[in-house]
Amino acid sequence: MGRRVPLTLLPICLLFLSIHCAPKIDWIRALPTDLPRDTKISLGVYVRPTEKKSPYNSKQFHLYWKEEIHLQQNSQFVKTWSVWKVYEDHSEFHQKEGLGTFEKSGEWVLLKTNSISEVECESTKKDKTIPQRKDWFSLFPCSLQTPKSNRRIEHRLLYYYDGKSLYPLQFESGYHEADFGIAWESDLPYTRSSLFEKARLKYGKKEFQPHVYNHVKLD
Repeated sequence: MGRRVPLTLLPICLLFLSIHCAPKIDWIRALPTDLPRDTKISLGVYVRPTEKKSPYNSKQFHLYWKEEIHLQQNSQFVKTWSVWKVYEDHSEFHQKEGLGTFEKSGEWVLLKTNSISEVECESTKKDKTIPQRKDWFSLFPCSLQTPKSNRRIEHRLLYYYDGKSLYPLQFESGYHEADFGIAWESDLPYTRSSLFEKARLKYGKKEFQPHVYNHVKLD
């Protein structure tokens, strides 16, 4: 009969297996080294598909949010995440705006954020206005009276570019990441394998927070 693993060693064995079975995704923080840099990408605004959310069609709570990436001249970008929550007696607004530079190699685009400005405020104004305009910050009742906080950050995330959309290789929203996404279900770095394409279609078509930003406006 085979020898049993002592119970005291079981946690160590499980940790060893988890380390060796976990996908290697360090590559999503850098461009491939074997491809030349290029600038063949459409500038302008890329928008993540979003929809209003209210639990069970509640009339007491509505959630609106939007996320977009604005690729600009000189390899600059602005990444904006906005959330607008409407309750029965008040509303809340939260926005983060990341600034940085981007680089591209073939189908891969690396966004490097170096600073984030953030504003968060609450209003008791009885206003059920559905946010329609592009600039939510100026539309929300208390945002202009609330100072923005600014901080330095070093954040890098790789995107796949198919000529019209940007696909983040790991879930990220408002600069909060989670350990799942396209890279987590792919087998080879910087490779459009069958597993990569399957994961891209899966996460790019999610009903809630799909992992894609679609190009909607030219500069």
